Amino acid sequence: MPLYTLGYVYQISDFDTSGSNIAPPNERGAQAQGTPPFDITLNAGATPLRAVIDDDDPNFNETTGSDASQPLAEAITIDGITYPAGSHVVVNYVLTDDNGFEGFSITIGDVNSGNNTTTAFITNQPMVPGQTYTFTSEGNIGGNAGARPYSEFACFTAGTFVDTPDGPRKIDTLIPGDLVSTLENGPQPVRWVGKRTMPGISKMAPITIQAGTLGAHHDLRVSPNHRMLVDDALAQLLTGFDGVLVAAKHLVNDSNIRREECGFVTYVHLMFDQHEIITTQGCRSESYFYDPASQNGLNSEQAQELSILFPDLTAQATQDLRLCYPEAKQYEASVMARAMAA
Repeated sequence: MPLYTLGYVYQISDFDTSGSNIAPPNERGAQAQGTPPFDITLNAGATPLRAVIDDDDPNFNETTGSDASQPLAEAITIDGITYPAGSHVVVNYVLTDDNGFEGFSITIGDVNSGNNTTTAFITNQPMVPGQTYTFTSEGNIGGNAGARPYSEFACFTAGTFVDTPDGPRKIDTLIPGDLVSTLENGPQPVRWVGKRTMPGISKMAPITIQAGTLGAHHDLRVSPNHRMLVDDALAQLLTGFDGVLVAAKHLVNDSNIRREECGFVTYVHLMFDQHEIITTQGCRSESYFYDPASQNGLNSEQAQELSILFPDLTAQATQDLRLCYPEAKQYEASVMARAMAA
């Protein structure tokens, strides 16, 4: 069955219960115990866990009876209790504040009774530690009628590892001046780091490159127009170049390279003095390339994506505005994509 990741799973012990604050309530009579509003505040320093669900459909629902079609795919330890892979997972109710922020009670390891004990609280955006969320409405999830698509829950590209002279580092921990290993020019200092979190839907849904594809040793998520370096024999035969850049979306084959919608995604880009090829989790791809004056080297879709991601990016006067490799044509990319799926 397909695997789905819940990106923000908070333990009950993560919540402040002083004053008017409460921990996410248990379920009673198929709804949250008590009456809204509920003041729920995450403790300072609390960080979310991730849970992976193995489901036979794309919806997270309040399964009935002993339905085992929505189990954990991996073991997870919550508040000192380890729930093994295969444990049944139920989503009980949803709480909503006046800004539209939502949180969900889940129960792990028990069949659904309508009076479930909340094991953890999940959200489709990160909660801010110390901020009080006043949830003013409550809704029952129920069966299929109230089911929520897993795509509402977040997947992040922040956390991707990039090669540096000191070994792999998480890309979102890098700052200007840090050295990153490049294919053609050795260690180079980062000049600018761009980060943007947005709904991972429609044209901005991330592209997932499966481990074992393009050299990736772990699954890798990139933005749709992020260009990957392809330098195998087929690419050389098709294009006549030693290597070419191909937008990730043009490599989608619905097999080992897929477009996957999610709740929210954080895209992280690094810019250097010139366009470079860097290695992330074994996969080689481009650094950030943008000329705000003329957008040289960018097609209209790439320019649109970059303007959406980083509308306030100012010109970097020292950047050499030349692509480090030629770009493949779309029909060439289509042939490569089909070959990669074979």
